[in-house]
Amino acid sequence: MKTIPTAYILLILSLVGNLVFAQTNSNIKSSVIEVFKNEGATLNFLSSQQERFTNNSQNISTSNAVYIQQVGNYNAVASTTQSLSSDINLFQIGNRNEVVLGVKAASINENVIQQGVNNSFLDVSTNGSIFHAANVIQQGTNQNLIWLGDNSISKNMLVRMRGNGQTVLVRNIK
Repeated sequence: MKTIPTAYILLILSLVGNLVFAQTNSNIKSSVIEVFKNEGATLNFLSSQQERFTNNSQNISTSNAVYIQQVGNYNAVASTTQSLSSDINLFQIGNRNEVVLGVKAASINENVIQQGVNNSFLDVSTNGSIFHAANVIQQGTNQNLIWLGDNSISKNMLVRMRGNGQTVLVRNIK
């Protein structure tokens, strides 16, 4: 009888030990930061994402994907989207960065890079347009971007914020 509880304790300890080791990977942080160190590399990445989305939409793909990569502490993403096809890429490098998406469109293409501390991006577009696109780069501290709606001008817009303590409100009203 005493061997059964001991076996359970050993099993639980081995599972907890594996979970702790699965959370540590120090090689990712430096490789991700290196990719976005210069402006050319960042813009090349964004344009490759746009080309990938365009090629997929020509094939009439009906897939929905949200890719999230976070390096740092207390980064958060809340994504509520409704679409036939979407390609959403969210990269957070730093601490206390936040992305909130509330988008409804037939097709969504969104690329967000947050590099720094305490940056926030809020994207709300619930009018059910045909195509919604947002390309955002935030580098610095306390950058706030509020993106409301979409129209033909915002389709190809890139918002780049650098520095500290800035707030930008983009109202895309038809």
